Amino acid sequence: MKTLMIEDLAVAKELDAREMSAVRGGYLPGLYPFPSYYPSVHVDTTNFSAAQSIGQSNLISNNVGNDVAFASDIKGTVNPSQTAKNTIDFH
Repeated sequence: MKTLMIEDLAVAKELDAREMSAVRGGYLPGLYPFPSYYPSVHVDTTNFSAAQSIGQSNLISNNVGNDVAFASDIKGTVNPSQTAKNTIDFH
């Protein structure tokens, strides 16, 4: 079994050629533009499905003055209104 020894070097430590050749690792991703030897795989895990349905029905009967023989100035006012809205906000 081998023993692994990890020692931190002082920031201002100067290394000779032999010491430099023994240095391994120390790569900080994003700091230096070294190529990555590992494949980069983008996995999209976003699944989104939206079904929307609006069904409206409006049946209006305005029976004014039915079965009235002698009537005048009979008024029946109807102002029907319907609104519907489907909204999906996906962030």
